[in-house]
Amino acid sequence: MLKPRKKIKKQELKEDKLVLTYYKAREFVEKNRKILSYVLTGIIILVAGVIIYRNNVKAENERAEVLFSRIITYYDNGDYKTAIDGIPQRNIQGLKYIVENYGGTDAGEIATYYLANAYFMLGDYDNALKYFKKYDGNDKLLLSASLAGIASVYEIKGEYKKAGEYFEKASQKFKENILIPEYLYNAGRNYKLAGEREKALRMYERIKKEYPNFTKIRDVEIYIASLKNE
Repeated sequence: MLKPRKKIKKQELKEDKLVLTYYKAREFVEKNRKILSYVLTGIIILVAGVIIYRNNVKAENERAEVLFSRIITYYDNGDYKTAIDGIPQRNIQGLKYIVENYGGTDAGEIATYYLANAYFMLGDYDNALKYFKKYDGNDKLLLSASLAGIASVYEIKGEYKKAGEYFEKASQKFKENILIPEYLYNAGRNYKLAGEREKALRMYERIKKEYPNFTKIRDVEIYIASLKNE
């Protein structure tokens, strides 16, 4: 007489599956040991690379900050040429050196703005435009100022529509910027010079609505009336 088949309990099934999974995993590891070793090594190298990169960036930024602190006094005193070129014989590096060698750091980005402004103050508008456009830092105030710098160069060059566009962009980057009405005013002036009547009117009307205490509000009101009568 045949004996009845033993009923397999759920717990035993689970244990069998665990054992089977373990042996399958072990077999996979044995077969792919070399590949897994390469993958693990790659991950370790990647993580180490990220750590080294961050440490290098931090160290470079600190060096740039030191160099910047040694040259900024010349800029503040209006000695823009020295601020740009530095004094190599005294081992004082200029803003241009900092930008060229540490441009990717936070301090290097700040130096980029000051370099552009130094060129602007010397009347070297092509280089001023080059470095104003090069600024790519996280400081919204400096970003607004850089856009306004670009606008100022275009205005000097007689490219009024571009000047208006960049002054308008400068007004949009930092909501807490106290210079917003000034940027809008400059945008309106340049749009007007470019024959962009509607855009100029929009700039002036925004000033009247949002900045009624602007120091040039009387001029703004006159320009609005004049543009509406054209």
